[in-house]
Amino acid sequence: MIEGMVEINAEQGTPGGIAVNPERWFRRGGASNSDYVVDPLERNLDLKFPQSIEVFDNMRTTEGQIGSLLKAAILPIKGANWRLDDKGVNKRVVKFVEQNIGLAKPGESLARRRRQGIVLQEHLQQACLMLPFGFMAFEQVYDVADISDDLRKDFDQDYVLYLRKLAPRLPRTIKQIHVGRDGGLTGITQEPMVERGFEDPQFIGVENLVMYVLDKEGADWTGRSILRQAYKHYLINDKLLRLVAQITERNGMGVPVVKYDREVMSQEEAEGIGADFRAGARASIAAPIGTDVQLLGVTGSTYDPLPVIKYNDEKIAGSALAMFLTLGHDAGARSLGETFVDIFTASLQAIADELAAVFTEHVIRDLVELNFGPDEPYPALVPGNMSENKKITTASLKELVDAGVITVDDTLEDYMRRVEGLPERDKSTAREKPAPVVAAPGAPAAADAVAEPAAAPAAPAPAAPPVQLSGHDDELKSMMRQIIELRTGGR
Repeated sequence: MIEGMVEINAEQGTPGGIAVNPERWFRRGGASNSDYVVDPLERNLDLKFPQSIEVFDNMRTTEGQIGSLLKAAILPIKGANWRLDDKGVNKRVVKFVEQNIGLAKPGESLARRRRQGIVLQEHLQQACLMLPFGFMAFEQVYDVADISDDLRKDFDQDYVLYLRKLAPRLPRTIKQIHVGRDGGLTGITQEPMVERGFEDPQFIGVENLVMYVLDKEGADWTGRSILRQAYKHYLINDKLLRLVAQITERNGMGVPVVKYDREVMSQEEAEGIGADFRAGARASIAAPIGTDVQLLGVTGSTYDPLPVIKYNDEKIAGSALAMFLTLGHDAGARSLGETFVDIFTASLQAIADELAAVFTEHVIRDLVELNFGPDEPYPALVPGNMSENKKITTASLKELVDAGVITVDDTLEDYMRRVEGLPERDKSTAREKPAPVVAAPGAPAAADAVAEPAAAPAAPAPAAPPVQLSGHDDELKSMMRQIIELRTGGR
């Protein structure tokens, strides 16, 4: 090394979020990649791994608003237009990857051997568990099979490794996450499933892992749950909802007031009558003579926790940019719906892109490299533009065909029949569309050729007979003549 220059590949600092493995002090030997473990940067001990797993699990399974939020995030990701970007990649390699990950192009069948490959939609459902828990791990499991005839044309080998499963390793089963001093993941330790007496925890190396992490900081491979900012609002709402139940039960039946005779019963017995009373269809009180029991309602106003509960619901939705979940309750709120959905879709696009990048680099890349070598190009999984992932309608398809953008062929027809739930086409009973009639140059139009001849002009109506003037009319006519002569001076 030249004096004054930085030493290559000599990392001196640490990224943060790591600690010395406590088990290191109980064994001999030098340092190794498993000598360090993740030390989550979370300050709240209840939300620090592994205690956080139980907390976030309770939040997602018991709170309705949080359950709606997670479904609103997961369903669009699963329904995205997932495809392989295969530019510059051998078509046979692309087909091999499609068969292994359970992904086919629209209109194509997914033909593969039994028990070979995974189901991508099922994997995405499991991978989205990183949203509530912050991370989600999978173990790659491969098996050996004979190479297909298509692949044998380009690759001189007899066998291939196919992806038999991506086995989920749920966060609640993970005891420790191991990292190197530089913060790189080296593996996980999973709690053993004890079958015979005592068994050691199972270590799974990074070479067999696929690790999804949400909002990773430094070496903190536990990530940050999408529910982290909603935690305090969840706690407050949980207590308020219990309080609402108590308020409804107590104020709904009234407060028992017992007036008693000290010579008949003691104070403890009277208090017991009021404390033991419960509302119900067959509720009753048996009291000795001289005792007066009344159920008095609340006078004045009581505290209404519902506005605070509504406020916290809005903050829970807003913590994940899902503000549209709270719309529809106030006048004028619907006008913001489209804007809120666009913001939420943009956040889901970032999460889907992150899922695709991890899957590409740690599943597809490993699959291609193990079978065809490190120099073979591999396709990339992409979710498409989620804001444009809308089902094409027949009207829009007609516009594309009329504009000449799309040419109709058998593949397109079969695809549209399938997605629209129409029966398969039968060429033997197909009815040909009649060709349009084309007129010869200079000839009259077809419409004119079949038109009816114009009708002859109608004969003029006979003239009406002259009207016979009466004697009175003759007298008026003579008077008019005299008036004209006077005016013209002809006397």
